[in-house]
Amino acid sequence: MVTKFFTLDEDFNGIIKNALNGKEIKNINFISTGWTNIVYEVETNDGNYFFRFPRDDFWIRTIVKDCEFAKYIHGKTTYNTVQLTQLTNNNRPFSLHKKVEGKPLTDIMNNMTENEIKQVSKEIADFMYQMHSLKYDEKEIFKTDNIGLNLVDFLDELVEKHLHSEDKVFWKYGEFSKKENTCLVHGDLNPGNIIIDENNHIAAVIDFGFAGFGNKYFDIARIIGRLPASFKNEIISSYECISKEKLDYKTLDTEIDIWSDIDGGYINYMRGIGIYE
Repeated sequence: MVTKFFTLDEDFNGIIKNALNGKEIKNINFISTGWTNIVYEVETNDGNYFFRFPRDDFWIRTIVKDCEFAKYIHGKTTYNTVQLTQLTNNNRPFSLHKKVEGKPLTDIMNNMTENEIKQVSKEIADFMYQMHSLKYDEKEIFKTDNIGLNLVDFLDELVEKHLHSEDKVFWKYGEFSKKENTCLVHGDLNPGNIIIDENNHIAAVIDFGFAGFGNKYFDIARIIGRLPASFKNEIISSYECISKEKLDYKTLDTEIDIWSDIDGGYINYMRGIGIYE
């Protein structure tokens, strides 16, 4: 029986081989840290590729959103953003993209010098401000409306589907959405989605599955909450300098806490179904 999504017992080697259409495959490596998707890194004679196969119907729809938003945002800021290809297997969407050279900020953020932290923080703030300042027409961004484009609506569905009842009590819709939706947001701007090159500049921003309409505090709180404390003031001061506006620190702190609760609840859920140890 074919499921609506992907499970670990499928013939991923065959799916990957067909998707790469004749490229010489040297190695297929399963990435065990994939929570929302089953992830493989594939080494070929034409470079490395990442494949993401969604684990359930919610992440199936998110893959579609990710591919469409990535296509829309590409070239609209001065920063490189990942170029995704959406493919299907038995009508189930999955994505692939060529590997961006560099390391996720997660891998190096605890060993950076003060000057490196300042440099990366300024670039993160600059990327956010450029994205938040984009003029857009909602009808032009997506070809499908199969999943929430308002970030809070999207998170509302995520919390309802992927958190246990005891981990949902923190979710107070009003607290997280009291600022009006005023801009485009990445939605999941965490250090794992920021690729850093050998000179400690941003090589690319990836993973737009949470992206949509929201307010700047969603993104700023998200990245600050996932980075070491040494980045916080640098990102805030850089964003304020670039935007020429003061931020509401109370709102930031509230939303940092809410993002932390979402992460904790999701980890508990994934641990409960045996994916996260």
